[in-house]
Amino acid sequence: MKRVTVAALCLFASALVVVPAAFAADVADANTKAMAEIMINVRHYASDADKEKLKKIAADAAVPAHERAIATAILNLNHSAADADKAKLDAIVKDAAAPQPVKDLASVVAGLNHKASDADVAKLKAIAK
Repeated sequence: MKRVTVAALCLFASALVVVPAAFAADVADANTKAMAEIMINVRHYASDADKEKLKKIAADAAVPAHERAIATAILNLNHSAADADKAKLDAIVKDAAAPQPVKDLASVVAGLNHKASDADVAKLKAIAK
């Protein structure tokens, strides 16, 4: 009986650890996908509606720092990324711990020149799917 109780408690404790982490990953994926979709359509700067979405991502303390930095960089776009944002985006691209879709998104934003190139749009569509 003790073994069953201990096993049940272990399973419950494992669920408490795994489920929130999985949920956080889904939220992060959703933010990355949303920003990729925004970037597909950016021409010089984000639309007002897109800026509202980006402000929510950038202000949410639960969103990973890399994603908040990317959202801020997209908010600050004016034909291209601001120099201060480019430095942060380059650091994200070089960060071994950053997920590949986040690195790809940061790379596209850092290299933007009025709009995403055809190659960058292909990357963005892969992230957004």
